[in-house]
Amino acid sequence: MLGPEDVRRHAEMLGNRAKKNHRVLAKKMESRAIGAYRLYDRDIPEVRAVVDWYEGHLVVGEYAREQTAVVPGYLDALCDGVAKAMGVPRERVHARERWAKGTGAETRVEVREHGMRFEVSLGDDPDTGLAADLRALRQRVRAEAAGRRLLNLYGGTGTFTVAAALGGAPSSDTVDLSGKGLTRTRQNLGLNGADRADHRTVRADVRKFLAESRTKRRMWDLAVLDAPSYVAATPSGDGDEMDLARDHHALLEETLRVLAPGAVLYFVAHHQRLVPELGGLRVRACEEITEETVPEDFRNKTVHRCWRLLV
Repeated sequence: MLGPEDVRRHAEMLGNRAKKNHRVLAKKMESRAIGAYRLYDRDIPEVRAVVDWYEGHLVVGEYAREQTAVVPGYLDALCDGVAKAMGVPRERVHARERWAKGTGAETRVEVREHGMRFEVSLGDDPDTGLAADLRALRQRVRAEAAGRRLLNLYGGTGTFTVAAALGGAPSSDTVDLSGKGLTRTRQNLGLNGADRADHRTVRADVRKFLAESRTKRRMWDLAVLDAPSYVAATPSGDGDEMDLARDHHALLEETLRVLAPGAVLYFVAHHQRLVPELGGLRVRACEEITEETVPEDFRNKTVHRCWRLLV
């Protein structure tokens, strides 16, 4: 078990490394109007934590492990160390356990990204509402959106929808079962002056939505499939279970059936153990572009994987 001296040392190492990384990244990110980026991701083997910067706020998370789970106040000590080293008020340093569900305590902050603005929720919930590791992919979607109808599946808070809207997409459908996420999609569209009726939010199970859309012969020209690793079936029956490792091939096939010829589909997976099965898909091209979509501030180059499929 870690003792008080070990905890103090971990906190000091984390704070010093986060400060060092911030010195390297801050000016570069500010020149690009990027307000959310990663400062630390298990850089030091002993300290299995992440530190993210959000417009002057910091979020410190720890990867769950037995050695520290039994140490009272370990995560708070890491937060104290980061606050001290970086000279940030302690109330602006937010603790979150890597896989814990939030208690509801949160701070809302507006974050800049390449001329876009997003509202994030900082607290103990791992999901802030903005996946900083997908920053480069949002730029790709924005660059390809002009004149294309967007389909954003498992759309969350609609960050890809905002990117497409500002890139000239005439319409979009953001599909998710989370009413909270879709409400925040509309808020994010509003922050960017793009809250128009043609950008629709649809509360539905993704696979049921795709089946219904195929029946109605609805088609899209650009799609993002950023599915969670696992979705449990809802007690009401509105949503079915989805296991990305098991279901991704079928999910891709179902998505491709509602895409027009010449459409582009971006498939993103954060599932660390996913073995992609992409053979047999009816596409003209399928290319993994992960090396181009993981930003430089992410030390973990497998934080996600991404493929571009051309219909």
